[in-house]
Amino acid sequence: MKRFHTTFAAAAVAALFACSAAHAGMVGVFGQYISAGTLAGGLNAHGHTVVALDELSDASLAGIDTVILGRERTGNNALAGFIQGGGKLITEWSSAGYGMSLLNGSASDAANYYESNVVFTAAGLAAGLGEQLGSNYTDGNATEFFQNFSQLGLGTVYATRDGGAAAIVGGAVGEGFVWVNGYDWADFPTSVTYQLLANEIAYSEPAAVPEPASVALLGLGLLGLASLRRRA
Repeated sequence: MKRFHTTFAAAAVAALFACSAAHAGMVGVFGQYISAGTLAGGLNAHGHTVVALDELSDASLAGIDTVILGRERTGNNALAGFIQGGGKLITEWSSAGYGMSLLNGSASDAANYYESNVVFTAAGLAAGLGEQLGSNYTDGNATEFFQNFSQLGLGTVYATRDGGAAAIVGGAVGEGFVWVNGYDWADFPTSVTYQLLANEIAYSEPAAVPEPASVALLGLGLLGLASLRRRA
């Protein structure tokens, strides 16, 4: 009986928190300008494994946690399903249009040919984008060309550029999340850009308030633990 209580209590606690555990260690790069080899050096330092995706299919996306969509690339039904099912998408400059379409918004080339400062909004800081970066960052050529976000749709502005226009927009899509980086971060990125990408990979939406059934399950588990202590 004592062994049963121990097992039940452990299982109850694990069941409550398992759904909120997130691992985003496998990063798939579907790139044209940016390659998996280029990104591997920067993201491996943050504990991630980077692989090249030759195509976007259910088979190629199996085991992937985050997809980075490179320049001039777009998605398909397989990628949309991957995100809906809990995957994460990170875009770059000209792939921002696809990311915004998932959020029912839009983006177009702003033809800004000057280096700009990327400033995190309150939402961006709360999401952890400023981790190891502070309230803003700039990265030479990697923060030079920008997209205009004419419609945000379901997206939230997590960072702005000089003048206050949106630079990073994000939002939930189904069970997953889309980070739309509307600038050319793939142009000779340095450690600060890799830190930003790592922060986006690490982000997970706040866990929902447990439902009554989950609370009851936790309560039963705690009662089991209390019973064990009384018998010890």
